[in-house]
Amino acid sequence: MTKLGSFLLAGILGFGGCFTLAVTAHAAPPAKAFGELPVAFDADLSPDGKQLATIINVEGTYYVLTRQIDSDGSKMETVSLGEDWRPRYVKWVNNERYVVSIAKSESNRNTNLPYTVTQLFTDSLSDKQPRLMLKSNTFRQFNDLVVDWLEDDPDHILMEFSKSGSNIYPSIYKVNVITGKSKLVLNSRTGVQHWIADTNGVPRVGQGRLDNGDEVMRIFDPKTEKWESHEKYPGLDFNTSIFNILKNGTELIVGDYNNRDTLGLYIYDLSQKRITRKLFHNDDYDASGVVISTDGETIIGAKYIADKEETELLGEYGTLLTQLRAKFEGYSVEYVDQTNDGDTMIVRLSAPYDPGGLYLYSRGDEKASTLRDNYSNLMSDDMGDVVSIKYNARDGQKIPAFITLPPTITQTSQLKNLPFIVLPHGGPYGRDEKRFDYFAQFFATRGYGVMQMNFRGSEGYGKSFKDAGRNNWLVMQEDVEDATRYLLRKGYADPDRTCIAGWSYGGYAALMGAAKDTDGLYDCVIAMAALTDIDGAERDFKKYHGGKKAGKSFFGDAMKNADVRKANSPVHVANDIKVPVFIAHGDQDENVQFYQFTRMKRSLKEAGVKTTVMAFEDEDHYLSRQKNREAFFIGVDKFLTEVNGPSEYMAK
Repeated sequence: MTKLGSFLLAGILGFGGCFTLAVTAHAAPPAKAFGELPVAFDADLSPDGKQLATIINVEGTYYVLTRQIDSDGSKMETVSLGEDWRPRYVKWVNNERYVVSIAKSESNRNTNLPYTVTQLFTDSLSDKQPRLMLKSNTFRQFNDLVVDWLEDDPDHILMEFSKSGSNIYPSIYKVNVITGKSKLVLNSRTGVQHWIADTNGVPRVGQGRLDNGDEVMRIFDPKTEKWESHEKYPGLDFNTSIFNILKNGTELIVGDYNNRDTLGLYIYDLSQKRITRKLFHNDDYDASGVVISTDGETIIGAKYIADKEETELLGEYGTLLTQLRAKFEGYSVEYVDQTNDGDTMIVRLSAPYDPGGLYLYSRGDEKASTLRDNYSNLMSDDMGDVVSIKYNARDGQKIPAFITLPPTITQTSQLKNLPFIVLPHGGPYGRDEKRFDYFAQFFATRGYGVMQMNFRGSEGYGKSFKDAGRNNWLVMQEDVEDATRYLLRKGYADPDRTCIAGWSYGGYAALMGAAKDTDGLYDCVIAMAALTDIDGAERDFKKYHGGKKAGKSFFGDAMKNADVRKANSPVHVANDIKVPVFIAHGDQDENVQFYQFTRMKRSLKEAGVKTTVMAFEDEDHYLSRQKNREAFFIGVDKFLTEVNGPSEYMAK
């Protein structure tokens, strides 16, 4: 199928006339289809490449499926992870045994404080006795933290945990994956909550926070063979991004600005205590990762995110991933796993208009074979295309953004007076990419254009762009409002059917956008898991280890003033909201606690705002229970229809 591509981009930016575009939209998928949890969650190959393990979703419950690669799939073993646990990943630790990281949300019985508990679940092809890797007679919150997989030792992995429930600083243990027995490798260090090993499995760096919030970084000095403070290494601090540690343990691959605005990749030599060479530095985008050869000896490439994640090879290195990206131009090709010889790889393929799935590809194959689609009932023909734009904020700063269009748009001449959703991302210090976004595509299939902007504060565009938002949340709000004004000024958005929506910080921005709207920009608000009270959220930070200092820095300099915090907390300005509001929240939300929803609901009611509410039991920040996510999208669909009526751009 041909998608809109450069023709539409030219039309939006005013460079072209009227092009007819070859798009055929079928009937819009039901709202419930967008509430399905990803079917193809993760997959992994055994080291010898003979076995495949896949995590799939079946009607809201995740299962692990294992089978031989060369079989037809008829001989398949299945293990359920249960309804309460959500998976993180699956990983073969040897040719017989795999592990699955799982998590769930719980609350403290006395304080009702929500938190996440993790476990490492393991099973074997031979004994078929699923169990937890770590057993403990005392409560331990995190039980899945692997420091190194020890690929050269198939019977063991390195894990970090504390055997004392009162000690929050983990030691490192070598754990036997067959018996679960552990042997101490390195004792805990005060303040260190996370350990990093080199590519040979030797612990080299520890990072964390003290109770008072002070940041700690410990480094194993290759000369003295003692653990030293980062203060002895000029140019390294707690916030230094460490992307990898090479096998000899003396060289760190770090992120560094090097007197430039963007973050580059550099080698920091611990013996010389300085940066010794540059690996990669892009003038427009921050480095986000590094690609290392399977033997851990060679730096193959650098990663950064432009519209989507890109990989630049360093030197004359040709990889299987490079071949795939050439075959699937316009698609995101994400590495998932590969065999030890590098000849067979699992990747996740998707495009902005294609939900995609997990694929298996071997060197020399004509095409990749499908393992699982990401969604059961979302087809690329029914999705809208996505184009990249930039608009000017009020101070002249160019803001990168993406517009998703209803699938029924077939001519650029139709790009006027569309009902629109302005959709700021969460975080707020994350970012949107030009890739498949089920939230944006839901609105597009309802017949709406969708505007997603990477306002200042977003990751990846350099230090000055990032700091401009993080130090001043008011600037972030202005960038969102300026995106709306851009749509209206260009005539793309119908001024009577333009709404603002978001999840987490995006929900906060939606509520504040409506509260500050004195010109009638918005006709409704949709806020999922929204922050509504900054003072309350800052107090919530303090309830967790090291949170007092983190809470103050999170909200930036502008929010240090009490009057500014109050004026920019939706719960205190509900009287200024003049349009219908839809709010929803899970009662086990650890990121934004549930009372922020109940207080906002009360404030909206007292202000006389027409409000639709949905509260979900035993639910986290992400709507990880499928029945709740389905109900959410059904509810939003009904709300939009009641406020704006059905869109004429929705496929029938």
